[in-house]
Amino acid sequence: MKKWQKIAGLIIFFLITLYEFLTWANTYVYLKYVVEPTDNDLLIEQSYMYIDGLSLGMWMNLSLAIFLFICLWRKGMNKTYPSPIKPISVEKIIIPFTFERAYCHIGVTTDNSGIERMEVYFVRNDKTAICYANSSFNQVVIDDAKLDKYDNLKINIGTINSIRETIGLANHIIKLSDERLIVFEVLPKGYGELYESVTIIAPSDDEYSDYLEDYKQGKEIDF
Repeated sequence: MKKWQKIAGLIIFFLITLYEFLTWANTYVYLKYVVEPTDNDLLIEQSYMYIDGLSLGMWMNLSLAIFLFICLWRKGMNKTYPSPIKPISVEKIIIPFTFERAYCHIGVTTDNSGIERMEVYFVRNDKTAICYANSSFNQVVIDDAKLDKYDNLKINIGTINSIRETIGLANHIIKLSDERLIVFEVLPKGYGELYESVTIIAPSDDEYSDYLEDYKQGKEIDF
């Protein structure tokens, strides 16, 4: 679960608990000071039976809701995602690397530093690919059957000329043969959270020159 969902859930459960407590207290006060003075023993006994049953049901519903909320909270903390990749042990990938498809999956997991991570794949027709995951690049083999949940990165075909680790505007920058830049960076997302982002920067974009300068000062990544 995301932080805003946890906060919203806690507020909602507090309001529900307060409402049920006030309803329960108001009903007992009504029975004590309105119904009991009538001296109708049968009516009084039945009223208390009904309110006891209603109270039990309300508290059981609240307990179940809190239990499910805690389960979702813990599941969000421990959630892992199966990877559609396996490392390549032979035939090292050589750059320039021409790919036919590119995929992106944002929000894969959150690491110990609180950064919401993502995965990006640049895939060739032979299923070999360059993968960005856990803030590093690797050569992998893709299982197409598991890529349905991934978004298209809006690059149909491209050739990677180089990948560089940078320390300026971005964390990593890929330069394509057509001069476009693919920028990997960590951005703020509210509530103090951080998330990884991937952006395609064209030469016509205003910020292109800044990222290009960052790229030129970066350190080449060698597979």
